[in-house]
Amino acid sequence: MTRFNNDTNPSSPMTVCIEKKLTLAGSVQLFECHLLCLHAGIGVLTHIIDREYTVSTVKLHPGDITYALYWVDRPYTLYIWRSNRHQFIYYFNIADSLSLQPDEFIWRDLAVDILVDTDNTAHVLDEDELPPDLSVTLLGYIQSAKDHVLDHYRDIILEANAVLRELGVHA
Repeated sequence: MTRFNNDTNPSSPMTVCIEKKLTLAGSVQLFECHLLCLHAGIGVLTHIIDREYTVSTVKLHPGDITYALYWVDRPYTLYIWRSNRHQFIYYFNIADSLSLQPDEFIWRDLAVDILVDTDNTAHVLDEDELPPDLSVTLLGYIQSAKDHVLDHYRDIILEANAVLRELGVHA
């Protein structure tokens, strides 16, 4: 594997980068994160969770860490949540329209998510949140992306963990 060179050359490992998530409903969500890497079409952000969240069957607590991986040429993003108990949970967001800049990562969340639990079982979430008036083309894109993740999530997780190790994070 090629060693990551951080093209952004941040002055410190805690360079602020805004994650800007666009939804199918047209809303915009902004999250202040820290840039770990931006190189050759892949970006990695980190964020310390500041309040309790429940995602399907997973409970996230203040102090848990999110590592978020983005590829400009892939139909998903991947959040890796590390709990204070050192458990790792993998959460794929089906996505498009990714744009990665050192100060802002922008992407469109296409509602469907895939949670891979601690037993390495994949669970498809939120298909019921798809608007009924989506174009056939976009529905096909979402289905194809979902199928790709379900067919390859184990390999994608191995790749993502290798990227984190290259950055000094041990997943």
